[in-house]
Amino acid sequence: MSLNPDLSVYSLTIRPSVTGVKCCIGNFTGNKKQQEVVRATATSIELWKLNRNNGDFYKVVSQNTFSHLRTIECLRSSGSEKDLLIVTSDSGNLTVLEMNNAKGRFESVSNEPYFKTGLRRISPGEYIAVDGLSRAAMVAAIEKNKFVYKFTADHKHNLQVSSPLEANKSKVITFATCGLDVGFENPQFASLECDYSDLEDSNKKLFKTLCYYELDIGLNHVVKRYSEDVSFSSNLLIALPGGGQGPSGVLLCSEGIIQYKCLSKMTHTIPIPRRNGQKKHSRAICGVVHKLKNTFFVLIQTELGDLFKVTLDYIVQDSDESRGEAGLVNSVEIQYFDTMPICSSLLIFRAGFLYANCESGDQYLYQFEKLGDENARKFNSQDYPDEIAVLSDENTEIETRPFENLNLVNIVENINPMVDARLHNSNETTSLPVIYSLCGTGPRSALKVLNHELPFSELVAQELPSTVKKVFACKLSRDDEYDKYIVLSFVDGTLVLRIGEEVEEVENSGLNLGSNTLGVFQIGNNSLVQVHPTGVRQIFYQDDSPQKTTDWAPPPGIRILHCTGTNSQLAVALSNREVVYFELDELDRLIEYNEHKEFGSQITSIALGELQSGEARFPYLLIGCQDKSLTVLSTDFESTLATISEEVLSSAASSLMVCYMRDTAVVLSKDADDDDEESELATSVLYVHIGMESGVYARLQMDLRSGDLSNPRNKYTGPRGVQLSKLEVTGQNAVCILSSRTYLGYSRPSEFKITPLTKPVFEDVCSLKSQDIPENGVLAVYGNNLVILTIDQLENDTLIENIGLRYTPRHLCDCTDKNGIMYILENDMDTKGHIDEDKSEEYQQFGYDRVEGQWASCIQAISVAEKRVLQTVEMANETVLRACWVNFDSKEGQPFLAVSSAQGLKLPSRNNNGAFISLYKIASNGSLELFQRTKTDHIVCALTPFQGRLLAGCENELILYDVGLKQLVKRSSTRLDCFQIVDLKTQGFRVVVADVRDSVRFAVFKPLENVFVDFIDDSIQRHVTRMLQLDYDTVVVGDKFGNISILRCPEQVSEMSDEDNHGFLVKMRRTKLENPVNFYVGDMPTFFQKGTLTIGGSESIIYGCLQGQIGCLHPLTSVSEINFFKELQKQMIREFCSLTERDYMKFRGYYNPPKNCIDGDLMEEYYHLPGDKRIRIASNMDRLPRDIDRRISDMRSRLVY
Repeated sequence: MSLNPDLSVYSLTIRPSVTGVKCCIGNFTGNKKQQEVVRATATSIELWKLNRNNGDFYKVVSQNTFSHLRTIECLRSSGSEKDLLIVTSDSGNLTVLEMNNAKGRFESVSNEPYFKTGLRRISPGEYIAVDGLSRAAMVAAIEKNKFVYKFTADHKHNLQVSSPLEANKSKVITFATCGLDVGFENPQFASLECDYSDLEDSNKKLFKTLCYYELDIGLNHVVKRYSEDVSFSSNLLIALPGGGQGPSGVLLCSEGIIQYKCLSKMTHTIPIPRRNGQKKHSRAICGVVHKLKNTFFVLIQTELGDLFKVTLDYIVQDSDESRGEAGLVNSVEIQYFDTMPICSSLLIFRAGFLYANCESGDQYLYQFEKLGDENARKFNSQDYPDEIAVLSDENTEIETRPFENLNLVNIVENINPMVDARLHNSNETTSLPVIYSLCGTGPRSALKVLNHELPFSELVAQELPSTVKKVFACKLSRDDEYDKYIVLSFVDGTLVLRIGEEVEEVENSGLNLGSNTLGVFQIGNNSLVQVHPTGVRQIFYQDDSPQKTTDWAPPPGIRILHCTGTNSQLAVALSNREVVYFELDELDRLIEYNEHKEFGSQITSIALGELQSGEARFPYLLIGCQDKSLTVLSTDFESTLATISEEVLSSAASSLMVCYMRDTAVVLSKDADDDDEESELATSVLYVHIGMESGVYARLQMDLRSGDLSNPRNKYTGPRGVQLSKLEVTGQNAVCILSSRTYLGYSRPSEFKITPLTKPVFEDVCSLKSQDIPENGVLAVYGNNLVILTIDQLENDTLIENIGLRYTPRHLCDCTDKNGIMYILENDMDTKGHIDEDKSEEYQQFGYDRVEGQWASCIQAISVAEKRVLQTVEMANETVLRACWVNFDSKEGQPFLAVSSAQGLKLPSRNNNGAFISLYKIASNGSLELFQRTKTDHIVCALTPFQGRLLAGCENELILYDVGLKQLVKRSSTRLDCFQIVDLKTQGFRVVVADVRDSVRFAVFKPLENVFVDFIDDSIQRHVTRMLQLDYDTVVVGDKFGNISILRCPEQVSEMSDEDNHGFLVKMRRTKLENPVNFYVGDMPTFFQKGTLTIGGSESIIYGCLQGQIGCLHPLTSVSEINFFKELQKQMIREFCSLTERDYMKFRGYYNPPKNCIDGDLMEEYYHLPGDKRIRIASNMDRLPRDIDRRISDMRSRLVY
């Protein structure tokens, strides 16, 4: 066992990175009716499905590879119904993955080592090109190396990967590759290359070359068949269909032109049209080929987002009239199609949808309305004999327009890139923390508000005369398809409403209306049972009218407290601590069991389970008592009310519910329809749900044969006691948890989720099914309000609200604790400023006007409460950098916003026409008014208030300013031994300084000397991006390479720095910061904040990263907890194997070895290990697998959603 370290943290990813490295489309589950999309993010593989009926696009599988993915490509294996996936990563292996439908996870089919681990320019894997029939693939590096693999299948149709064949050449840079479709001829590949061997010879000019490689299958050899010089601006290759589906060859995209190239065929050249007023030639950045029945077309996108449709006029290969000219291209034609956000990948579904994997911001799904306008202007290659003719034609301008050919049907919300963020905690006890994130670029930028909530659609809201305590919706007959009655229980009475064309009060329902109702159940064929405090009434119906009633009453002076029932059973708990059990006889009459079961404590809850089809009775009755006991009784005919088992809870059960819920194991069906969203979930599992008086919700798995309870999961929901109700949402059972917030518990692939519903907080809910609301209906009450609503989706558990911004956000100054305002600094390079607000929708689609060398910049004040922009302050050709709230002692009572900026900034040189610090007066409503401007010697990248003054990090200088009459007055200046200060944190007279490439140093201000004394720095040169001060001596920092480190000043040095009035002694004793924690997250951190993400959760360090990843670092305080997870992590490292076979310790130790950090993501992979490995790990730790499951689950529920 390990000793208790100085500091250990538990790292857990809350939201994984969302930036798509590459996407591809195929039939990965083997379902020919349905196409799936696989997205490769920085470290994960995701499988997405499309519902073609409603355009819903949702994620089914997400799998962490614990490696950096480079690219992916679809491989259509011969003899197999499934498409495979080729993956390259930093593992140095060529990985081939197959979707295991039974497990709902990708599995490795092959991992062929071909190079050293890590990412280098000579590491193959930057490009993958698969030939048209998936017989071979070329795996190329940026420089020098190219490998070709052959793919074959054995007699069992298992994939066989050959040894690689090399096609290497030194001093050759590869810009693009693609596999040619040449039918059954030898596989061919095209590559766009540049030989720089003559780079040092100034007399020789560099050229790019289009090279054709051929794999001779018979000789098992790769040869360069042909090469030709092409334009040096060429950047993209798009392979065209061959064989009987097209002419083969490639489209070579260069600046301003597209050329059709194919061996032994004539070259065709067309222009890439420009927008009106665009001075530079357009450049293609991505494209997609879509095959139709007898033809195909290509969509190509330019760097401004314009889509162009390219078509070819060619002689079909199997044409009887080809006269030996089959496959020859007569002409190539291009026309403007539409404009959309800039994408890294475009995919077209057979169902007529276009998926746009955007470089930044949200992802979009479009539906094709038509395939182009026949009357639109077209550019034909027959009008352009060569390249020169295209480039000299100045009449290639087009007018952009709103969407005509595409219709936006779905938006997948993303928080990429996350430039900055804040965690905002409301003072209300029922409110969950909210994350405010700066996302997007240009006119599509937004301040996104991330609420961990499920939205619902409110259909009807009705105010009632008094407060409703319980609500029920029920059928009158077992065969009814829809509910007939709504029963509302008040404090002293009951109201019955009939559901029809209109909801109206029922005068003759047969129910006892003079008392409140505890429960209503449809029992037998045509009867209802109403349970009220003074008895049980059974009402028999015929043609929806009551025919007769029978009543049962408890002994005098005894009241009914709780009840539960099925279609054939009823049980009630009495105030004398007895349970009375009823069952139906042959005439559908309730018959009381002659013995009552008495308990030693007051009964607080009672529950029978859900009947499956064909079952006569549920075999168990669960009883919760005030003494915190949970008892399982039998309802079997031979042992009625006999005790099966007894459990002790942490608190008395205020509510019990037993129902079947879908298993969280993923099962993908290859025979599911294209619109079957829930085919990915396996069979149902019986669960016992417990709501406790302490506010804890617990879920246990129940064995239907033995009645044993196992695998507990807990979740704290708030300070109020928990009530439970069963709902049916999107075709599955869900549990509604009513506490200080209303939560919904439901099964999703690989996990059971508990997500709060949006406000209000409901008192009671029940499922509702009517002709108008055939599915997902919910009846809810709060106060004296009755609401009918629907919960239409469970895929997305984060409700994202957008507050549109003007330019790309750069910095967030959070002043919500002072005046409820967030000040956002925004700027865009090469953009015309002072935009027309009336054209916001036009800018969203087409972007801003471009002006080279000019900056568009502004400051926006945003109200958190109103969620809107209050004020926009435009800056003329300035780049705003940093801002902070400051109160000067000499201007007491007047707050200021200090903003640093630079005029005419040029990147990357950082030359400028002047750097400034501007002071803005902050009015009571949060608006800004310019007070004064001060010119600085260098740009200021860090500002913070300090001792009633303003502290600025100006290059490598700490400058202390006070406010003057016309500008800021410099009170102190200290030059540090660093390069560029990027962040400052202060506490008392201490200043923590973060440098762009020289890590962190601690300094202290000495008033007697009027200088800052830096007394300790780091032993490693970290390129710091963000920093957070945890306490007086400790900071957490993130660097641009994806590392998070905790640094601490030794206690003796810290005390000496405070006690030394002049700073001489502490500066002479130069020491280094301690580094108790190191961890590699794989993405550049852009914000840190201390806080909690759950009600009653533990405080953690919340961090966010550039590509949208959000995670937390939780300090572990218990020695037993640290030892448990350290031992589990050691066992997991030994047993776990990632998809790409990347060594785990090498991945997490990319730059520094991981230190004192438990990887929660690796811990949660324990759920997915094979059974033998789970048991082996558990036995090595002297525990049961379910105990390990529970500890991992409890840690997540304490920290995050």
